[in-house]
Amino acid sequence: MCSQYQLISDMNAFQAQLAIDLTDIIRKEASDFPNETVPEDQEELETETDETVFEALSGIRRPTDPVIVILPGQKPVLRRWGLSVATLNAPLINARAETLDQKPTFRPLLERRCLIPATSWFEWRKDGAVKHKTRITLPDHQPVLFAGLENGTEAVIITCAPAPSIAQIHDRMPTVIGPNHIAGWLDPANRFYTVRHMLGPVPDHVLKWSEDLPDSTKTAKQDDGQIDLF
Repeated sequence: MCSQYQLISDMNAFQAQLAIDLTDIIRKEASDFPNETVPEDQEELETETDETVFEALSGIRRPTDPVIVILPGQKPVLRRWGLSVATLNAPLINARAETLDQKPTFRPLLERRCLIPATSWFEWRKDGAVKHKTRITLPDHQPVLFAGLENGTEAVIITCAPAPSIAQIHDRMPTVIGPNHIAGWLDPANRFYTVRHMLGPVPDHVLKWSEDLPDSTKTAKQDDGQIDLF
């Protein structure tokens, strides 16, 4: 499960690593999210440095926050994290890979696939009332691209069963799309049944994880997960 994530990176490095251009997001789309700590006035926004605006779109990301999402053609956009469902009080922030094509909420979005970039994610291993925070990364903090679905304004992260090496930490993990599958996953011409094989756990040998010291102030009622985005 993923319930928070964090984006930490130099803006130029972020763009270079993913071969994307954030100009439209920074200059136009960022102003569409007045709850963020970016200037609400467009004139004021234009006086801020690109890095300042990028920082406002990074940091800890929580459900309903705007998140950077990559669409076909390597086009980055902002989407609210979590799909609104009329019958639910809270947005759906995760979608199980195994049942995507069985759920009426997700079936219309199976060809609206996207990627959500990250460098690591966090999970909390429960030990009674105490939670042990664990950071999970790829070697050298290489970029991680989570599989997602989007509806034009909102996005959801797809999860799968965990890799064996982290199964003792949590029973789910974000689904990561590998470099060789990026184009195929994003191509809307590909029907879902031709790309669903991409939705599996990351191989054990490419995962690294470390656990913080126990914090007795964290209880089982607190956040279940956190992702660290660039």
